[in-house]
Amino acid sequence: MDAWIKTGLVLVAMAVVGFVGSWEASGLFSVRGGIGPTILQAQSPVSAVISVVLTVAVASIIGGFIGRVTTTATGMFILGFALFAMAMKLEGIEAFIYSEANVKLLIVEAFCMSVLIFIATKLVFAISGPLKDVRQSESEDKTSIWKTIFISLSIIPIVYVVAITPMRGQVIGAVAFGGVVIGFLARQFTPTLQPHIFYALPIAAGGLGYFLGDMFSPISDVAFVQGTVSSLLYPMPIEFASGLIIGLSIGLGWAASLAEKQDDLQNPLKIDV
Repeated sequence: MDAWIKTGLVLVAMAVVGFVGSWEASGLFSVRGGIGPTILQAQSPVSAVISVVLTVAVASIIGGFIGRVTTTATGMFILGFALFAMAMKLEGIEAFIYSEANVKLLIVEAFCMSVLIFIATKLVFAISGPLKDVRQSESEDKTSIWKTIFISLSIIPIVYVVAITPMRGQVIGAVAFGGVVIGFLARQFTPTLQPHIFYALPIAAGGLGYFLGDMFSPISDVAFVQGTVSSLLYPMPIEFASGLIIGLSIGLGWAASLAEKQDDLQNPLKIDV
């Protein structure tokens, strides 16, 4: 299929899932009357859960079919873009603080979001197929689980350092940067592992970040005004998920391109058949 046709399909898919995400954001009314920023602490948690699940389901199916004609990483990017469109309609940490919301529920929400994204990732990969640049391993790497955990946990210090303001775009960008880093680390240290878990586990790590942030810098309206709230608390779960999926998809794509170029340099006489 011609490259321009693939690009057109990706743009149409982004427009569709972006509309769905923006539209379904209205289901996350907060107790203060605004939209968002959390699911479990919305005015109607049931409506909020339905809105998020519907958005993720639609974006996963569309992303899966886009992945079949492009790449699986592109399909996952479509899923992330749907959540990005939703996140941009939601209020941020300021609304969370002034609604006197519960950090413990925020941690639970991060873990629930992690499970939802893991299921969505499985669906996208089931439709579009595995990443083609992942090498097959003849023997099981028993250290992969620990590598996966440590790589996923790297999102915590990255967000802590990069998320310098609670502005929505900057916060999502910080998590996306962490996703790019995780993508490169995943290809470097777990080259035989399909990245399903990397799309989910860092979101759960974000829940751990909420715990650490609130433990060392207890959240309150006074702390927010004084600027002492930990940056680990800046990204709300939907913002975290959207930034991670987009950044990780970009990182995996770049890593694959660099690996292919390096392989071409090492094998200049290689002929594709």
